This record gives sequence, structure tokens and C-alpha cells, in this order.
Amino acid sequence: MGLIISPFIIGAFAIIVFAIKKSYRLWSSGTIGLLEIGIGITLSLALFGVIVLRYVMKGKYWALSPFFIFPIFTVIIPFIIYIVMTNISFLRFDYISNLLLVSLSITGILSIAYDYTFSWLMDYFNIQTTY
Repeated sequence: MGLIISPFIIGAFAIIVFAIKKSYRLWSSGTIGLLEIGIGITLSLALFGVIVLRYVMKGKYWALSPFFIFPIFTVIIPFIIYIVMTNISFLRFDYISNLLLVSLSITGILSIAYDYTFSWLMDYFNIQTTY
């Protein structure tokens, strides 16, 4: 199973490193500020909350499911949207794409806490783990 999970984890890690570097450059140049970082944190926590709410509503989850769901929905899909928005030159999506990039950076930084928090929430809501 590790052979199937590892491309998602490695890909998400590479995207997060890219997002952190690019966000730092945007912060240094003054393109983004505290407002954008606050919106990025909110977006990142909202995505996490939606995923946890999905598991709570379902009442059970497969033990390895978070290793697929979190990288795909919190990193890979927002990064694809970021790439599409930056490549559409005739529409001005710069601000929204920068928010997505900051959100990806925040997700990467908080991903360590997400694992512990997710486990705690699943225990708190008494969600059954399926193996």
C-alpha cells in the first residue's frame, strides 16, 4: 500500500515546498500581506473542516483514507487551480491565485498538526476506523 500512497505524499510535499518558496518571495516583495495570510489560514482550516465533517457524517473511515484525501483535496487540487489561474493571462486572477498559494503554504506548515488533530477528532466523535 505504501507504493500507492507515496506518490501522493511525495507530490504533495514537493508542491508545498514550491508554495512556501513562492509565498516567501511574494511576502518579501510586498505582494501579499497579513490579510492574505489570514485568508490563507482560513481557507486551509475550512478545507480541513470540510474533510473532517465528511468523515463525521459518514460515521466511519478507512484507516488509510486520510493519506489519500488530505493530499488530494488540500494540496493537489488547489495547486492545479493555482496553475490554471496563473496561466489564464486575459483574466486577472493574480490575487486569487496568490491566496491559493498562501493557503497551500499554510496547509504544509499545519499538516503536522492536522494528523494529530484528525486522530483526536475521530476519537472525540467516536468515528469507527475500518481496516
